[in-house]
Amino acid sequence: MGGFLRRYPMPLVFLVLFAASGFVQLYLLSEPARRALIAWASTNLDNLSWNPVGTLVTSAFVAEGEHAAQLVQLAVMALGLFPVARRFGNLRGVLLVAAAHVAGTLVSEGLAAVRLELGSLTASVRDISDVGPSYVLAAALVATILFGPGRVPRVLAAGALAVLSPYLFEGLTSLDVAAVGHVVAMATGTALGALMILRDRRRTRFVLPALAKVGPGPAMSAASPAYARRLRKARPAPAPTAPTPAPLPAAA
Repeated sequence: MGGFLRRYPMPLVFLVLFAASGFVQLYLLSEPARRALIAWASTNLDNLSWNPVGTLVTSAFVAEGEHAAQLVQLAVMALGLFPVARRFGNLRGVLLVAAAHVAGTLVSEGLAAVRLELGSLTASVRDISDVGPSYVLAAALVATILFGPGRVPRVLAAGALAVLSPYLFEGLTSLDVAAVGHVVAMATGTALGALMILRDRRRTRFVLPALAKVGPGPAMSAASPAYARRLRKARPAPAPTAPTPAPLPAAA
């Protein structure tokens, strides 16, 4: 169990925080307090204008749905986050889903701001309720489908995305904020995942030939101490230097 925790801290921390937030909302807060929390955490134009960082962070862990809906979100996030962490590592997995969440929020809300200025939206768009991990979820599922570590995670992620697609893309033709955000989050996850894969392939292209010179053994980074030790052992010992002959005695 300890090894599993050390291997997957990113998805575990995210899921625990989301579950804890849902528990607090559903069982510890009154309904007015819960509505106030959702209003404060929503990534709408009003909140982003005065508290962008706090809103962007907390909105991913606050959901509007009831108990069953939050359990479904937990399960689906697990189908995306664990394969992403396994494929890219925890730090790069955090980068992928966080960038997708931020990009989805900023682009969708930026488009809403432009449409508000043009008069195609009313002022009510400024304080809409917009919380939940759906941008993270959408990006993780797409990254798993495209770059996942195995067939089973890809199939499960594809099935989850197919079931959720009517919800994720609802209102896209009318440029609904959430639908636009989901598309942008998926595109961000795809682009970052492809860049990470490309970088990994370039590193492999340079590291594997160097390892081949050292000899057989487990793959390791060319900058690792283990690699340096193997390289020193593989180097041929310097040829022994022939002894210098003693000078001949001088003739009498």
